[in-house]
Amino acid sequence: MRRNESQKIILETVGARPIAFNPILAHALGSVKAGLLLSQLLFWHGKGKDEKWTYKTAEEFRKETALSRKEQDGAIKICKKYNLISTKLKGIPAKRYFYLHLENIANLLKNYCSTLSKIDKQDCPKSKNKIVPEEQTITENTT
Repeated sequence: MRRNESQKIILETVGARPIAFNPILAHALGSVKAGLLLSQLLFWHGKGKDEKWTYKTAEEFRKETALSRKEQDGAIKICKKYNLISTKLKGIPAKRYFYLHLENIANLLKNYCSTLSKIDKQDCPKSKNKIVPEEQTITENTT
């Protein structure tokens, strides 16, 4: 197979359903799976009929993230431990509804970025981000 054919197959297959994943969430939570789940919930936040609650069945999450039901449950447990999400079951068949505690997520990210060493701070964006406020610095000359 020629290179161009290979590239075309890869782009058609891999580019078909990409999802947004932010590794900073995975680092802050200490879990790639929890970071992936939370990244996906942040992506869907406010895009449904209910702006506050997002629903996703276990099967929808599996198709979108490749996380098994057991992996999803573990990721949800971690997110709940940090009080980043709340869940409820509703409807037939039951759909899991997720509520994002945005202030707690912002605080987690702010605390994570502020505790990094100067070398690792490259992972955290300079605050043009509305979630993490810009830090002010004061320069003072003393004798």
